Amino acid sequence: MAKYVAGIDAGTTGTKVMIFTLDGNPVSHAYREYPCTYPNVGWVEQDVWNLWKALCEASKEAIGKAGIDPAEIGSVAISSQRGTFFGIDKNWNPLHDSIVWSDNRAASEVDWIANTIGSERYHSISGAAVTSLWAYAKFKWVRDNRPDLYEKAWKFVNGQEWLLHQLGSEEMFTDPSSLALHGMMDVATLDWSDELLKAIDFDRDKLPEIKPPARQVGVISKAASEATGFAVGMPICVGGGDQQCAAVGAGVIKEGLAEITIGTSSVMVAAVDKVYDDPTHEVLFSGHANPGKFDMEGISYASGATLKWFRDTFGATEKAVAAASGQDVYTILCDMVAAQAPAGSKGVFFMPFFAGQVTPYFCDTAKGGYFGLDATADRSCMARAVLEGVAYEMRMSIECMQRVLGRPFDTIRLSGGGSKSPLWRQIQADIYGCPVEMLKVADCGLVGAAALGAAGAGIFSNLDEAVGALVQPHGIIEPIAKNKAVYDDCFELFNDTFLALRDAKIYEKMNKVSLKHFSK
Repeated sequence: MAKYVAGIDAGTTGTKVMIFTLDGNPVSHAYREYPCTYPNVGWVEQDVWNLWKALCEASKEAIGKAGIDPAEIGSVAISSQRGTFFGIDKNWNPLHDSIVWSDNRAASEVDWIANTIGSERYHSISGAAVTSLWAYAKFKWVRDNRPDLYEKAWKFVNGQEWLLHQLGSEEMFTDPSSLALHGMMDVATLDWSDELLKAIDFDRDKLPEIKPPARQVGVISKAASEATGFAVGMPICVGGGDQQCAAVGAGVIKEGLAEITIGTSSVMVAAVDKVYDDPTHEVLFSGHANPGKFDMEGISYASGATLKWFRDTFGATEKAVAAASGQDVYTILCDMVAAQAPAGSKGVFFMPFFAGQVTPYFCDTAKGGYFGLDATADRSCMARAVLEGVAYEMRMSIECMQRVLGRPFDTIRLSGGGSKSPLWRQIQADIYGCPVEMLKVADCGLVGAAALGAAGAGIFSNLDEAVGALVQPHGIIEPIAKNKAVYDDCFELFNDTFLALRDAKIYEKMNKVSLKHFSK
C-alpha cells in the first residue's frame, strides 16, 4: 500500500521534485537548475534534454534524502510549462530546442491573425486575446519560416507528455490545462479548434489528442527506474499545466477561489463554472486541471525572473554571503536588503515587463526598467521596488478579473517563491488591498501535481478527496492600512506610466532600435 506520493515541477529555470505523505506533509525535495538560450532578440529556447537530466538527478536526490523504500511511493505526476513546444520524430526524438512560452518572435504573425481571423473571432473561439505570447502565433511562424521542420516532425508536443514518455508512458496525448497558453483550443469544447488550425494550414494530425488530466498513462520503466530512482511499475499520471497544478495545490477548484503564484512568471488563476463574457478581452479562459472544468487567468510573464535578474546583476555580495552562510540568497535579498526600504521605495518604481505586458493590456513590446531614481535611492529601494513592481502588475490582473467575474473573490491564496518571503507576502496584501491566505506548502504546483497523480492512480477516489487530504491552508495576512494608502497612490502612478509609454509608442520604438542595432 502506498505511503507516499510524488510531484514534479518541470519549470522554465529548473525542475523540482517533492515527496509527500498522504496527509500532505513534505518528506523531501530536490532541485536542479538549467538555462534558456536566446539565439535572437525576443527569442527564447531550451534544450529539453536538460529538463530530463534535471528530473533524473532531482528525483534520485529527493528519494535518497527521504530515506524511504521507493516502492512505497504510490504515484508521480508532472506540472509542466505551458505554451512551450517542440517537434519530435516517431521515436520521440526532439528535432530542435523547444520554443519557450516567453518567446516573442512572432510579431508579424500576430498582425496576420488580427487582420485575417480578427480579434473578435479569435477571442470567441479561444477565450484569449490576440498576442504573440501564445503558441498559436509561433506555430504559424514555424509553418511559414521552418517548412523543413514542419514536414519532418511527426508531432509537436509540450514538456509533460515527452517527459512522461521518458518515464515509461507510450501514450501520445496532451491535456487542456497544459494548452492554456497555446491559444489554439476551442475553449467551449476544450479541444483543438479546426477553424484556427485551418487558418494557418496546420495539420491536426501533427498534434496530440487532447485528453483529461488526473489519469494514469503508464508505469515507470526499467530504464527510467535506473535513471530516476523511482520503482519499476510505479504509476505515472497526467498532471497538468504549471499554473493549473498550482491552483489544484492551493485548493482552488471551486468558483470564488483564486490563487497567485509568483515563480519565473506570475499567474493568477481563478476557478470558474463557465466562460464569462469579457468584451474587452482582458483575461484568459482555459481548461482547469480539475477535469472538465474551466479557469480564468491573469498573467505576468517575467515577474520572478526579474528578481533573478536583480540577483545576478546587483546581488554579488548577497550571493557570496549565501554561499558562505548556507542561507538562501533570495531570503537575504528580500527580508534583509529590501526590508530596509520603506513602503513605496522612496518613490522608486520598477517596471517588470521583461517579456512584454500580458494581462490586461497584452502589450507584447513593453520593456522593463526603473523610474523615479534620485540621489536618495539606494540598493534597498531598488530591491524592494522589484518586489513592489511585480505586485503592482498582479493588481492589474486582480482588478480586471474581478470586473469580468462581477464580484470580489472570496479568497486569494499565495503560492510559489513569492509567498515564501514574509516581506513579499505583506507587500502583496498591502498592494492588493485585501487579506491573502498562506499555505503550509508554498510549492503549490508540486502539491497539485502530487494530488492529480494520486487521484489518477486511485490512491484517492477523486480529485476533491486528494485536495482535501494534501492541501493545507496556513493563516491569513491582513493589509497594513498606512502601507495600503501609499500603495494605492503608487499603483495609480505605475499604471499611468505604463499606459503613457504604450500610448506614445515608446515601447514600439525601443523594440525597433533593439532589432536594428542589437539583433544577431
